[in-house]
Amino acid sequence: MSDVEFLGARLEKAIIKMVEKTAEEEHVDKTKALKELILLGRKQFLLNKYLESYRKGICSLDKAAEEVGITVAEMMHEAVKAGIQSTQTREEYRNGLKLLS
Repeated sequence: MSDVEFLGARLEKAIIKMVEKTAEEEHVDKTKALKELILLGRKQFLLNKYLESYRKGICSLDKAAEEVGITVAEMMHEAVKAGIQSTQTREEYRNGLKLLS
């Protein structure tokens, strides 16, 4: 049995044009383009969600990275880009780096 299912959806013309343009630019069919756009959008959605949770102190940086599916170093970079300052002391940061290596 296949793990692929059909999902019908009504989309605005602007979204359909975006999918068609992406398919054309990437030289893929519209289904592949739509899948890629959905996956990228979901990743960005999760990144925004967990950056905000980290900013509010609801979750740790490593938990945020795990939920988004990126490394802690990548999540740290994203946090810096978002203007989020770490609550860790330099010593805690150094200890964390030791654990990673």
